[in-house]
Amino acid sequence: MNRPIKRVAIFCLALYAALFVNANYIQVVSASSYAAHSDNQRNLIYEFSDPRGQILVNNGTANVAIATSSATGQLYNYQRNYSNGPLYAQSTGYFSIDYGSSGIESYENGILEGNASSQALKRLENQLQGKPAGAGSVVLTLNPAAQQAAYNGLASVDGGKAQGAVVALDPKTGAILALVSAPSYDPNSLSTHDRSAASSAAVALSQNPAQPKLDRALDESYPPGSTFKIITSAAAMADGVNGSPVSETTLVNSPTQVLPLPGSTSTLSNDSGETCGNTTLKDAFTKSCNTVFGQLGLDLGGSQLQAEAQKWGFNQTGPRVPMPSAESVFPSGLTQAEAAQSAIGQYNVQMTPLQGAMMAAGVADGGVIMQPYLVKQQLDTDGSVLNTTQPTQLYNPITPDQAGQLKDMMVSVVTSGTGKSAQISGVQVAGKTGTAQRGPGQTALAWFVAFAPADNPQIAIAVLVQDDNPNGGDTYGGTLAAPIAKSVIEAVLNHK
Repeated sequence: MNRPIKRVAIFCLALYAALFVNANYIQVVSASSYAAHSDNQRNLIYEFSDPRGQILVNNGTANVAIATSSATGQLYNYQRNYSNGPLYAQSTGYFSIDYGSSGIESYENGILEGNASSQALKRLENQLQGKPAGAGSVVLTLNPAAQQAAYNGLASVDGGKAQGAVVALDPKTGAILALVSAPSYDPNSLSTHDRSAASSAAVALSQNPAQPKLDRALDESYPPGSTFKIITSAAAMADGVNGSPVSETTLVNSPTQVLPLPGSTSTLSNDSGETCGNTTLKDAFTKSCNTVFGQLGLDLGGSQLQAEAQKWGFNQTGPRVPMPSAESVFPSGLTQAEAAQSAIGQYNVQMTPLQGAMMAAGVADGGVIMQPYLVKQQLDTDGSVLNTTQPTQLYNPITPDQAGQLKDMMVSVVTSGTGKSAQISGVQVAGKTGTAQRGPGQTALAWFVAFAPADNPQIAIAVLVQDDNPNGGDTYGGTLAAPIAKSVIEAVLNHK
């Protein structure tokens, strides 16, 4: 071989070697980055090539699908469809070509696509039989009747203009019976394969000042107002006041009308300027006396209140249901004035509606707070059960005796106090109202947390209503939130 031919041969071998190295680099080293590239349509085509599993709720007699897939006959073979889309939007989320996924669609994606490890044997079996891999389904814990009652209740406030949230739990298990945020949205508008229509819907949702996609039940926290007096009462029972034990029948001190706050020009007064005077803890709780609970805050101090709040879940990572929830916050390093304000759920105390329902559930279940969860079961492609959620304990903030006393106090709120609008004939309801003040020019927030029946609780609930209409009338927990809670409680008890 002469020298020129040899050089050409070496050059060609070098080119082949470079080509080999480059091909392997692309297929092995860079494969994941190419696969994830936004311009790569193969992943989208694959994701929509087969039907996803269903998202189901149980109506008491059978599982009913609220999210399904339908054939399109187009490039993306299957489109996601949501029956009663706005009713379940915060739970189901959406599954979209251009906007990804959210809610259960995202957090249970492995099951719904059929790629979860628990489905491995079924996938193998189907492959050997020449069948599609097959997707699994998810059964939610939601009670359709309670969900509808919560949705209708929020929609009835101020002609549907109010914002708010409802969370209802089974206090004995932690199963979420209702999860509603208002205003809601229709996930079908984002899951449509008409990409122009989906884009218009996405823009409209993002520009809507009411933020319909925001899950106010899980993702937002608010000042809890007087509902926090449950925890202040628990702190007094657990630690005593000024060296003396405290129970529901203990006489507690308070100024007759106004409580001056040490080191501050501010004062605390009762809602209508009424006089509470020296009364029992139960009576002060029933009337929701700010002066009494502000004085308890001074006597206990910020550190004691913070320690008690943390036992209930404040300042802890919010539970995953499986979607994550925001943290509820009780501030640290409080002055005396700030401790008094925090004791009535003001200053910088923040609580999610989920935490409010957990607080009520803790009293209902004898002092135990169960881990909240939204997924009841995972099913394989044939409907066989792959997994059933087992209830687990999350917190244990109070003793059964303290829970019993708090129950008595909450029953008194509904029978003869600020929560009378939650009364149900033949059912003893235990509850606590809250009216949380916000910044200048903002209307108050209306809260109601409750459980029922008081002696055998089947439901614990938190209702938050934010009505920004200055002409919307009185904004009180007892007038706006308690009637919604009543309708949801009735739905659950009638359903059972």
